[in-house]
Amino acid sequence: MDSDLIRATFAIYVVGVAMIRLLAEEEYQQVVIMKRLWGRSVGLLLIFVTDIAIPALFALVYLCRGIVALTVT
Repeated sequence: MDSDLIRATFAIYVVGVAMIRLLAEEEYQQVVIMKRLWGRSVGLLLIFVTDIAIPALFALVYLCRGIVALTVT
């Protein structure tokens, strides 16, 4: 299996875990701290960008690279 596909799978896993943690009934300590420091809107935006958007972008890039590597060889 191509290493890019393994990276994409891990990035998708990270995004899934972060979504579950962000949408859980009780807030995790990281979310509470960010909301206290930056305010509700900006804190949630920072958590979303760092924990969900960037890993999702990496997942998309590595998934595309893995698929291209499989079709070329």
